[in-house]
Amino acid sequence: MNRRVMRGIGLSCAAIAFHAALPAAAQQTEMTGIVLEEIVVTAQRRAESIQDTAVSISALTGSDLKDAGIGRLEDVSSALPNIYIGPRDLRTTSITIRGISADLNNPGLDQSVGVYVDGVYMGRAATINSNLFDLDRIEALRGPQGTLYGRNTVAGAVNFITRKPTATPRTAGSLSFGNYSAVRANAVTSGALTDTLFASISASMDKRDGLVENLATGTDLDDVNGIGGRLTLVYDQGGDFDLTLRADASRDRTNAGAYDVLSNGVMAGTPLADADPYDRLVNQSTDTTQRRDVYGASAELNWRAEAGTLTAITAGRGYKWDNIQENDYTVLDMLDTGIKEKQSQFSQEVRFASDAAERFSYVVGAFYFDQQLDTLSKVQVGTDLGIYPTRQPISIYADVNTRSYAAFGRATWRLADSVNIAGGLRYTYEEKKVDFRQDGDPFGAVAGSIPRRLIKGDEDKISPSLTLEWRPQDDLLTYAGYSQGYKSGGFNIYSITATDDAGYRPENVDNYEIGVKSEFLNRRLRFNASVFFMDYRDLQQNQLVTTPGGISRFQTANAAKVESKGVELELTAIPLPELQVTANYGYVDATFTSYPNATATGADYTGNHLALAPAHTFSAAAEWTQPLSGDLELYLRGEVSHRSRIYFASNNRFGDPSLTLLNARVGIGPETGDWRLTLWGRNLTKETYAINRFEGAVLAGQVVHALGTPRTYGMELSFQF
Repeated sequence: MNRRVMRGIGLSCAAIAFHAALPAAAQQTEMTGIVLEEIVVTAQRRAESIQDTAVSISALTGSDLKDAGIGRLEDVSSALPNIYIGPRDLRTTSITIRGISADLNNPGLDQSVGVYVDGVYMGRAATINSNLFDLDRIEALRGPQGTLYGRNTVAGAVNFITRKPTATPRTAGSLSFGNYSAVRANAVTSGALTDTLFASISASMDKRDGLVENLATGTDLDDVNGIGGRLTLVYDQGGDFDLTLRADASRDRTNAGAYDVLSNGVMAGTPLADADPYDRLVNQSTDTTQRRDVYGASAELNWRAEAGTLTAITAGRGYKWDNIQENDYTVLDMLDTGIKEKQSQFSQEVRFASDAAERFSYVVGAFYFDQQLDTLSKVQVGTDLGIYPTRQPISIYADVNTRSYAAFGRATWRLADSVNIAGGLRYTYEEKKVDFRQDGDPFGAVAGSIPRRLIKGDEDKISPSLTLEWRPQDDLLTYAGYSQGYKSGGFNIYSITATDDAGYRPENVDNYEIGVKSEFLNRRLRFNASVFFMDYRDLQQNQLVTTPGGISRFQTANAAKVESKGVELELTAIPLPELQVTANYGYVDATFTSYPNATATGADYTGNHLALAPAHTFSAAAEWTQPLSGDLELYLRGEVSHRSRIYFASNNRFGDPSLTLLNARVGIGPETGDWRLTLWGRNLTKETYAINRFEGAVLAGQVVHALGTPRTYGMELSFQF
């Protein structure tokens, strides 16, 4: 779909919404009181309407998530412009915002998009792609958020805000069944324990059979098998003080991560060749396995005084991970790899937000973060590699400790009734230490031994921001802003040698942005837009390299220069009492403007597109609610999402063509919303598409890929009372 078609679709949606609303204006009685829901966000560290937030931000409310049947993080990206989330990854979930992402196979590499749950920073991507349930909303901020969010938000930030219990009793849940023996269940109950103490407990389960069959072992691969739970306690006297305690845990036990052979390379024409790369059948000696346990607890204190609100968030979190992955992708026993990780983190944030109604308002605070990540990278050299008569292990031990300290502030000065200027500053100091050792194979044929090494480094950075806001009328906000982002440097765990620390530099970005937020037709039409230009220096890029011994390793290097520029458009409208429509469009041109010597052989990637950065993303949804006999109503929802061609690595060698997916939901239930029975379907046109492709590390000429989820369908019963 070309740019002209995409622009036409967006303008057509706007025109339809506008003209459909015209007869509604003539029927004032019918539309009286029908307005778009106000979405309150905390993106600027204080509660405010999303239409008053001078930053490019999208939000999905709990109702939005329920209506769209969103159950996992990967389901979110199709509804957000210029945001792409890699599907089905549990340990290295890649979130791309405006073309910028990070491949987190290297334990020494940090995220480019900061992820926060109830204000708590998630230190590693392995903790974020789990079941989504009982959420109040999801906020996605595009562009660097260094001033208020700090470390490793160089591309943006995503906030998950869970629902708090109140004095009002509430019990809700859903149960869904689908093809591939899929079962998804969520339940929550909440209410008052005393006049001042409120509690909620929620649980979730998500299971599905595998999409790929391993003929060699009989195991179904690419399955889903996860459970989770959350407990929340709120102490609130209804005055100046409240305290929220949260604890959560989740577990996944899957055979996810399967890859089929796209090109057989040296195996072509042999009995070991894969005949069909799209049949979801593999013949491999090792089943992929993934085991993950995530857990954490936090305490949030709010104390309100006449001058403002003091907030303190204390949290401890951790996870355990263990996986094994086939590396030759045949029935031969040649090479398997995996990694065991144990992570623990402690974070403390204290901030004070003054009264936003004052002519001069501000937010100031301090942040501390301490993370310990203990990793064991495992390699099994198989007998069919022809080196040893028995399997031989290779072990790479790396314990990575990170400590970060920061102080930050942001102030807003009302120059006039319609003009504000806001400026922010954050100082960050960070330390990293690595305790490394490598035990190679006996002959050192694949990887030699490296004695223990202790490596450390530190760095600091000041990140400023400046925004000018102009509100010519109540329902129209325009803004122009500049901000800097920063992502810390680190060490290539898989490239450390006896004499080389394998370090890489921090990356920095200058972001320039203008935007508009508007509402029309008595708040029945909402249109937001932003235009941006981002100039990156020393962008950190992961490259898959192969050692002389044939082992595949990820190596991080600093790209010379990257530019990302584009637009985001978001439209929501209620043209008729029964109908609500949304449409989102994102365009991004994210390219290497200078990237010589990108590989050891001197390849030049200048002009290449960044990985996982489709130039065009578009989504639209329409919801129709029709009253039936009695108090029943019919609910209809249709969705379309589109992305243009995508590349899977910065060399642009492998990609996937443009993709359009269709989803639909049809439900019936009482107008009160006490229950709803829904038939649902995703990828209704049965599109076959790749979510990753790369060259095999063992067999010359081999190319493998992972396929996206095929058509799925089922039935869901939801309830609340």
